[in-house]
Amino acid sequence: SDCGAVALDYRGEKGIATALGHAPQAALANPAAGSVLAVAEALTNLVWAPLAIEDEKGASAMDSISLSANWMWPCRAQEGEDARLYSAVKALSDFCCSLHINVPTGKDSLSMTQKYPNGDKVVSPGTVIVSAGGEVSDIKKIVSPVLKQVNGKWSNSRLYHIDFSFDSLKLGGSAFNQSCGLVGNDVPTVQNPEYFRDAFLAVQQLVSEGLILAGHDISAGGLATCLLEMCFANTKGGMQIDLSVFEEKDIMKVLFAENPGVLVQVAKDNAARVEAILEEAGVGFAVIGKPIAERTLYINK
Repeated sequence: SDCGAVALDYRGEKGIATALGHAPQAALANPAAGSVLAVAEALTNLVWAPLAIEDEKGASAMDSISLSANWMWPCRAQEGEDARLYSAVKALSDFCCSLHINVPTGKDSLSMTQKYPNGDKVVSPGTVIVSAGGEVSDIKKIVSPVLKQVNGKWSNSRLYHIDFSFDSLKLGGSAFNQSCGLVGNDVPTVQNPEYFRDAFLAVQQLVSEGLILAGHDISAGGLATCLLEMCFANTKGGMQIDLSVFEEKDIMKVLFAENPGVLVQVAKDNAARVEAILEEAGVGFAVIGKPIAERTLYINK
């Protein structure tokens, strides 16, 4: 699962869920974007747990979330790192203020450098590890990435891609770039925090209403990795995916860009209700395929 949860007692339904996020590769190219992506990943990991709403005064599920930020930065190692850290901290603060999420705690390790007697020096990349936590209204409704059959058939459900970034697909700071020995400088981020909040709350509504069969975030490795991990989480079945719905025609960006977003499996009978909730929230989504009985992942562009 994307998040971990514990029950508050042996017989009740309430609990506490936690999740993590980090983006050190992206932070190498753009420390501000790296901070935003770390927060976004923690939240798209936590979104699968139905978070409790404490009052009736307009509070939302996101208002019950608190974050912890663990900063690890090589501040005195080389010129410019203090400025990069300032940029990263400010970006995280601005993003969290826009989301109305507090960061009441954390820690810092600002001497992330190892020096050797022969003069060699190893510098750690500036990184923030974001831990997110919140109260869960019903631990039995937490969604996992495990694909499910509907009425004994794989074909009775569809896979939806839901965008959280409001940004074009970019490969900067991605695992794909890293596997090619690159970092890149065009890093994705969350262009509109209000849109991100709307997307988060819309998915929370889907979770609370029991409309999502399975779900997984697109944060580490991109869409291709997300699809594979949803298959790995199961022991049977595969997927038939059609990427022609994406406006972006660069297949590498579609498969490997790590823009914040999620994939959800929805029963065909619930599709109209799911789409109505997402459209009302103004959230971008697209049907990209369906589960199949064959133990294979097919991707058509």
